[in-house]
Amino acid sequence: MNRTTSITLAAILVVATVAVPLAAASVASSGGVQDETDASEANESIKPGERFAAAIGVQNAEIEGNVSERAFGVRIANAASNGTKAAIVAEHHETADARLEELEDRLETLNESREAGNLSEGRYRAEVAKTVAEMQSIERRATTAETTAAELPPDALAANGIDLESIRTLRERAGELGGPDTAAIARSIAGDDIDRSSGSEPGVGGPSDGPVDDRPGDQAGDRNGTVAGPTGE
Repeated sequence: MNRTTSITLAAILVVATVAVPLAAASVASSGGVQDETDASEANESIKPGERFAAAIGVQNAEIEGNVSERAFGVRIANAASNGTKAAIVAEHHETADARLEELEDRLETLNESREAGNLSEGRYRAEVAKTVAEMQSIERRATTAETTAAELPPDALAANGIDLESIRTLRERAGELGGPDTAAIARSIAGDDIDRSSGSEPGVGGPSDGPVDDRPGDQAGDRNGTVAGPTGE
């Protein structure tokens, strides 16, 4: 009897030892499949037209951001004094700050409309993607303004009611992109390109493109674009 009982207990232990890891693996596998299914269903809820509109919106935000950065760079390059440069930075900062507040309000409204059931999941994700792209544009412009301001004397900045900390705060706010969940939703629409800084691409950007003399086709000249003529040799 004792021998039979021992054999039975051993068999039960073997079965339990094998069954527990298999059960755990099954649960983990089911969890992973569920996560993938949820993400897939979310993307499938987006209509082709909504995805296309989001892609166009993201692209337009990047283009407008690049144009603004270039315009800012040109104005700074042509400024006659540190006071003028500081005034340009102040104007640039004020405009960016006001726009960022509008975008933050837009995200809040989108979230409320989604929760109330007044906005489809596809439309919501498309609008979030466009909003996040514009926030990234503001972040890049704030970075450019911060770099410029750091080269100006504090008294010039103070005279125009601006300081480096205020610019840095704006850049950080824009860089939050409404939170990690919002940024993830934007990536689900526009892909990883939503995290790409378009200003870092060749030929795109503001004052960081390098000195005029270093660019092909440019000759030494003054800040206003006057090109030095032949030396006559």
